[in-house]
Amino acid sequence: MELILAFALILVGAEVFTNGIEWLGIKLRLSQGATGSILAALGTATPETLIPIVAIVFTNSAAADEIGVGAILGAPFMLATLVMLLIGLTAFLLRRRRGRSTLAVDAPHARRDLSFFLICYTLALAIAFLPPGLHFLKGVLGWLFLPAYALYLFLVLRSSARSRRDIEEELEELEAFENLTFATYLRRLGASLIPNDPPLLLIVAQTLIAFGGILIGARIFAGWVDGFSTAMGLNALLVSLILAPLATELPEAANSLIWTREGKDVIALGNVAGAMVFQSTIPVTIGVLLTPWQLGSYGTLAAVFALISGAIIYLQLRLRAKDDSLPLSSLVAGGAFYLLFLAYVVWNVLRA
Repeated sequence: MELILAFALILVGAEVFTNGIEWLGIKLRLSQGATGSILAALGTATPETLIPIVAIVFTNSAAADEIGVGAILGAPFMLATLVMLLIGLTAFLLRRRRGRSTLAVDAPHARRDLSFFLICYTLALAIAFLPPGLHFLKGVLGWLFLPAYALYLFLVLRSSARSRRDIEEELEELEAFENLTFATYLRRLGASLIPNDPPLLLIVAQTLIAFGGILIGARIFAGWVDGFSTAMGLNALLVSLILAPLATELPEAANSLIWTREGKDVIALGNVAGAMVFQSTIPVTIGVLLTPWQLGSYGTLAAVFALISGAIIYLQLRLRAKDDSLPLSSLVAGGAFYLLFLAYVVWNVLRA
């Protein structure tokens, strides 16, 4: 029953959240890419970001650092592999409904997101392998991720001016744009609201309430996963690296799959890629500065696989995304690394 409640809160909350985010992006006059990369990504990245913060800063246990580091590494790993796979599979299975067999993307925007992720996450991985004589650099390099994310936000917002492509996409969106969910229901109750022209205050209220539902659902699910893993005798690193991110990444997955289903590919990819940038900067800062930042074999392999998957998508965007059309194979490839990682984990658990 607890698990069903968690899934219901996350999935329903994600549906209402995406609707509110889209309207918020229109009201703030952001491009679709900026809407996905900043608003949606920051919102849905919060649940998995809270886990390492709580574990590292507020938990006084021997496994606290392992839980925090595992959660920090697990989030981008899940996004770059499993969630990208789900987007590709959704686009493929619904290709007739969507009217295309590729992902329509804003290639320059997506390349910028993945460039920041690849650079920042590679630096984070390199810091973990600093020799003892250079360990003092950890406290210096750890501060670079915050200005890197500030630069990313500046570049995204600066490029959010209306291009001809943005205008064309917005017109297409408005032709089939869904009414604001809260406005529709309030109007049925007698309120004098126009669902296709909602006030900003109602949009913000819907977005915050829906996000609250996502957050509560993610916490319930994460608690269930933690209890289950403890009962099964799994160690803290595997709980945080695999099971906890699996729970908290559901908002990104649900939001992006909803947008992919509706043919809003720019926001769908921007949501995941923007969250990857966030996860490779803000939480990494906490991990590098407040923990020994020792990744172990599981953490190192997950980080390497996330980088490889992200690099494949980046290269596909640069070499094969003609007319801003991305082949689905570049997204599905990431799923192979996720399955390979799980196979490695199972092999090691059975061998122990």
